[in-house]
Amino acid sequence: MKRHLLPLFLLLFATAAFSQSAADALKYSYLVPGGTARYLGAGGAFGALGAEFSTLSQNPAGLAMYRTDELMFTPSIRFANTDATVAGNGNPTLSESKSHFHFDNIGIVFNTNPGEGKWTTFNVGLGYNQLANYNQGIYYTGNGAGTILNKWFDAAAIDAPSGNVDDLEPFTSRLASDVNAMYFQDNAWTYDFAGNTDAVIEHTQSITQSGTMNEMVLSFAGNYDEKLLIGATVGVPIVKYRLNGEYREIDPADNVDYFDELTYTESLQTNGVGINFKFGVIYKASQAIRLGASFHSPTWLSLTDNFSNTFDYTYTDGGGSNSAQAVSPEGTSDYKLVTPWRASISGAVVFKKYGFLSAEVETVDYSANRYNFTSDIANTANQLAETRENNAIQRQFRQTINVRIGGEAALDNFRLRAGVNLLGKPYSDYRDPDDPATNVDNTGFNMAYTAGIGVRSESFFIDLGYRFRTGESTVSPYKKAPVVETKNNISDILLTLGFKF
Repeated sequence: MKRHLLPLFLLLFATAAFSQSAADALKYSYLVPGGTARYLGAGGAFGALGAEFSTLSQNPAGLAMYRTDELMFTPSIRFANTDATVAGNGNPTLSESKSHFHFDNIGIVFNTNPGEGKWTTFNVGLGYNQLANYNQGIYYTGNGAGTILNKWFDAAAIDAPSGNVDDLEPFTSRLASDVNAMYFQDNAWTYDFAGNTDAVIEHTQSITQSGTMNEMVLSFAGNYDEKLLIGATVGVPIVKYRLNGEYREIDPADNVDYFDELTYTESLQTNGVGINFKFGVIYKASQAIRLGASFHSPTWLSLTDNFSNTFDYTYTDGGGSNSAQAVSPEGTSDYKLVTPWRASISGAVVFKKYGFLSAEVETVDYSANRYNFTSDIANTANQLAETRENNAIQRQFRQTINVRIGGEAALDNFRLRAGVNLLGKPYSDYRDPDDPATNVDNTGFNMAYTAGIGVRSESFFIDLGYRFRTGESTVSPYKKAPVVETKNNISDILLTLGFKF
């Protein structure tokens, strides 16, 4: 079992760039779904409404509201910008922007009329909706105290007290030893920062994340007597996550004897697949008032990490300048994650042919995430790592709620939409003074604002949706590192083309 020691915490959007950690579990459970442009534009508040393909991943009872066969697909583009500043010391603010074209949704609905009896429709839906988008980048540089080698040096003294390099962690301290950044001398490990562990040097980091989690859906729903709609979905989420990072330390002021600079790079690819089940109902109290409820089972994910690192080190001694590079082995790790169950209630008011107002409240307990590191190799090290991370999940996260509010105004064939999302922050009151990742604001909500327009006819529709999210977060390349403050802005633009037949 391997643990990356170069974590990136983009805490506002709950993405983390190291594998098999407590924070990493949020990457697959703190969801900001996409889907169709109509769904996005009206704030995703369709739990009590239906006749919208994205509800197959939300409240599958809405599938029963369809009256025709439909085919739709949704190309989209994301713009993500992050401003980052190393706290203190008058360090500059640097911006990193990233754009990404992808598909948020592809789906088809088959509508059937059973004929006689009170079951007026029985519909089937097949396709996929996007649940999470990981595309984002960050770049910063600034002066701060300390070095990443401090952590590796402490680990070397524990892992290889006799100086045997084969006992060192192959992705961190072994790399440092191979390039002479740490060396065994006079029966003890030492390094250039010995006695000067809090030296002020320049820290620079560049990280690019990419990938998505898309959910394949197969859904069934029926409409009983135009009053009660019942539906179920089998969901198969597919994970594709990529990380490429470069972390550098430079000593232009010669605050550390011998040391000049180091560069540590990380490459991580995570692929996985899972399964979950969703159940939902909608009750039409009247033509105007509709109530909905849904339940999502946990998602059982099987994930595989492929990873590698390099380490470059440059120092100057009596013999002049010396540089070397070490390359880690290619690592692979298989593990499982069970994400929390979810439940929601929703309500909507439909104003005949003039539009609707809708709201939904969802509850999810992020502390219920659970890793399984022992399903493939049940050794003591994996069991200890599993227990450690699952305990950290329980300490650091909590149960919270998400609120989606939205509406649509119908003007003949033209539609105007708007919405707002209040996304509960998953963090508990737990604080670790040595870990900046736990020093986060857990009050209030993360906010997202949406808007959209559309045109609908008897056989064709086109919708445009927009969502904007902003907020502040923190980044830390390692424990006790200089804290980096970030401001994140993310815009998603979706265009749905659909056909009725």
